[in-house]
Amino acid sequence: MTPLGGQLLSRTRAEPAAAYPANPSPFIRLLAILARLMPGDYLRTFVYLNLIEAPRRLLRQGLTTFYRMDHIYAVLREFSGYYHGKFSILEFGTSDGYSFTKMLFATRYLKLEDRVVVHGFDSFEGMPPAADGRDRNIVDGVDWVEGEYRGRYADLVAYCDRHYRNHRIHRGYFEDSLTPEVLESLQEHRPILVWIDCDYYSSARTVMERLLPYLPNGCVIYFDEADALNFGSRFTGEMRLIHEINHGLLGDDVELIPDLKLSLDSKRVYRFVRFNSELRFDPVERDCAAHFVHHRTNDSPLP
Repeated sequence: MTPLGGQLLSRTRAEPAAAYPANPSPFIRLLAILARLMPGDYLRTFVYLNLIEAPRRLLRQGLTTFYRMDHIYAVLREFSGYYHGKFSILEFGTSDGYSFTKMLFATRYLKLEDRVVVHGFDSFEGMPPAADGRDRNIVDGVDWVEGEYRGRYADLVAYCDRHYRNHRIHRGYFEDSLTPEVLESLQEHRPILVWIDCDYYSSARTVMERLLPYLPNGCVIYFDEADALNFGSRFTGEMRLIHEINHGLLGDDVELIPDLKLSLDSKRVYRFVRFNSELRFDPVERDCAAHFVHHRTNDSPLP
């Protein structure tokens, strides 16, 4: 019985397992056909990496990769088209003015210089030393260097004075340059975009704490380094601040909501919402007749 049992066991092990059901996508089927047409795994791998994977990756990146200038125009168009009044853009971490002057030009291009004031805040002394462990790079240990990103304050002021009239440049640390006068001006020019490019958790937190009473519901908050430091870990940098705000740091009624239309493949753009706040934008009146009933047409998936 043992030899027979051994033969039966050997046959059972030799039999191939039943194939599980599979329904590969048309793309996988096409790849399988190509693989059968080419000799050798080296050639198959070369063709896949260079003629299939690389073009697909480049196409995805070209279509969905976030470019931080895109949302400036989108925000300006949105608020100028849907709301009355005057607005402001506030950039924290102006440095040499690379983004600042592009924001100013955007208001000119869209003919909004009379409605939008662009504020720039920076010490113009470069990065200060890290004051908080939450500002550190815990992945490769390469941190910002003291004095990095030093701006040319006098040159920037002179350039903007020659070319634009709707700018305000505030020199100093944020806790000093966000004066009562500056904050009070936001009552008239309500912020539509707060651009936080100050890199450090501690600096970004100072900005959000000071601006809290002046931010209208729906205001866009952009965090330039949110998903750059430590892969966007919630333990460090601006992403930690976002996490803490959404867990009650500034009050249980405050939330930062990701705006996926503006941020695309990044985690940088949010909408500010404070449930108990009456501070909001004044909408342009629209014809109520436009809200008509969507009448029944047919029963197919087509409109």
